[in-house]
Amino acid sequence: MLRATPFVPFRVHTSAGKYMDVSHPEMAMLTRMALLVARPVADPTEDIPDRYDSVSPLHIVRLEPLVAA
Repeated sequence: MLRATPFVPFRVHTSAGKYMDVSHPEMAMLTRMALLVARPVADPTEDIPDRYDSVSPLHIVRLEPLVAA
């Protein structure tokens, strides 16, 4: 889903019952050990996130497209 053209925002559901939203492909990075998802910045004058969430690919339960209603 990170490489889809056009990109469609999606939600990552984990085995712990939590979720992370990926609103732009540059906000996530997938490695063999983890999916890192940057958290949105609270200050609109900042464009580089300073916090992220991480989950092992083994704990990703499903991906859900986030389409506008």
